[in-house]
Amino acid sequence: MAKKMIIAAVSGLMATAAGASVPPNYRADLPRAQRSGPVTYLTGGIGQEEAQAMKRAAQDYPLELVFVERKGRKESYLADMPVRIVDDKGKVVFEGQSEGPYFLARLPKGRYTVSTRWDAWSFSRPVTVGKERQRVVFAWGKPSEPAEQG
Repeated sequence: MAKKMIIAAVSGLMATAAGASVPPNYRADLPRAQRSGPVTYLTGGIGQEEAQAMKRAAQDYPLELVFVERKGRKESYLADMPVRIVDDKGKVVFEGQSEGPYFLARLPKGRYTVSTRWDAWSFSRPVTVGKERQRVVFAWGKPSEPAEQG
């Protein structure tokens, strides 16, 4: 009886170890990680597979930015968004483009201001990178079109 329990325990550990060495399938659909100064980041999410992969990968990054346009109840994702991240001392730690609607970043713990702009609007949000993951959705809203009357 004890021998069967040991064999079952060893088999379970081997299966867990084998599963841990195989990367999840979603990683194949991720864009290549990039680096700029102290910031490692992913940008993308264009196309269904890449968008799903970026959503899954977000759990591994302390900062997630999402860019959305809202027209009434309809949402459209935005790409080619400028991103600027400034630390609490006023130093720019990242300045570049988000090629898709998702921008994931690993950066040192601290307080930052994240800025972007779209059309005539500019927005900035304070974020604190630390123990909890930060998700910031930049959403621009346009009123819905009035229904045509006939």
